[in-house]
Amino acid sequence: MGRREKQREITREEIKALARQQMAADGTAALSLGGIARAMELTPSALYRYYASRDELITALIVDAYTRLADALEASTVNHAPGDYAGRMFATGLAYREWALAQPVDFLLIFGNPIPGYQAPGDETMLPAHRVFAAFLNVLQQAYDVGVLKPSDEHHAMAERACYKGPLPPQSAISHIEPLVSYVGVTGWAKIHGMTMLELTHHLPGISDPEAFYRSECRLWALDVGLAVGPVSAGG
Repeated sequence: MGRREKQREITREEIKALARQQMAADGTAALSLGGIARAMELTPSALYRYYASRDELITALIVDAYTRLADALEASTVNHAPGDYAGRMFATGLAYREWALAQPVDFLLIFGNPIPGYQAPGDETMLPAHRVFAAFLNVLQQAYDVGVLKPSDEHHAMAERACYKGPLPPQSAISHIEPLVSYVGVTGWAKIHGMTMLELTHHLPGISDPEAFYRSECRLWALDVGLAVGPVSAGG
């Protein structure tokens, strides 16, 4: 990468950083290229040399957010043995919440209220989004393949209704997803995402220790599908 290209990339990253600051202060819907241009002491026309439109900037932010979340989920299992399916699944679930709490602006950008007038281009955002879900499915499918995953009869009955339709990322550790695994993955993701979103938006009334609550519920879900995670405390 030449000097000019490096400087261009630095400026693009600065624009994205200011966009995140703007969204943190005023919400995702308030994102304004004009406001960013003023903060950088640029004319709006100069800013358009880096991002042709507000939608292009939003798309770049969304792709970044999905990519960083997927990276965090994948990295969470590196200290677990490949055959420690319960430990890997639990670590992935914990990493999901930890990343959301550490990066609330990015998390709410991809999972919060839609931005008025913005339509995400699927050809750019879908694969990074599928990487997030694949981080869970990779572990579950591997556990299923060796007979460790043991869903209930009800899981089996519902499985055909939740067959995973998304493309698997090129770097995925698996080549296929069984409908049963897809359904189990959806139930797990719905649980951890729901708890995370409620905590992030301060809608967990009566829960004095959200982390302990989250860990306990993750463990109970894992037990429900045959992945026995040992008793865990908030510190371990």
